[in-house]
Amino acid sequence: MFIQREMTAEQFLAFADQHPDKRFDFIDGEIVEVSPKPIHGRKQVRLATALENYTEQNPVGVVYTEVLHVLDGEKFLPDVCINVDSDADYLTTPPLVVVEIRSDSQSRESQRRKARAYIAHGVKMAVLVLPGEAVEVYRPGQAVQVLSDADTLDGGDVLPGFTLPLNRILP
Repeated sequence: MFIQREMTAEQFLAFADQHPDKRFDFIDGEIVEVSPKPIHGRKQVRLATALENYTEQNPVGVVYTEVLHVLDGEKFLPDVCINVDSDADYLTTPPLVVVEIRSDSQSRESQRRKARAYIAHGVKMAVLVLPGEAVEVYRPGQAVQVLSDADTLDGGDVLPGFTLPLNRILP
């Protein structure tokens, strides 16, 4: 596993371009090489597709996967998010919604810290997928909602009318 100390967004993008065969994430402020398994990719596609279908009918933003966000100087690389449309190299506005899918190389607690940090930086809903376990939903000023594969993710007032049965995501 490769770990790198803090760098600017421009340095990160140049670094990632130099290593196209590797995938990186920000974990507790450090760039960490991760190697998600195929199950991670399947879950990411299912979530992105569900959100894309929603945004086609409800124009609340654009769905992105793995796009660098710099929020108040802190860097994030959400697996999936809904944010404003942009052709910039990276985004500086908080997404409306973010989804993080935990990989084996990421601890549950580091991902929970990341979800709380998203909320602190203005994200309205952070969804943390813990494959085979649960989905945790973070919203400003609310207790964390823990859902199982028998539950349905509900967009509430952030994504009115959005629902996703979690038996498509968790198993």
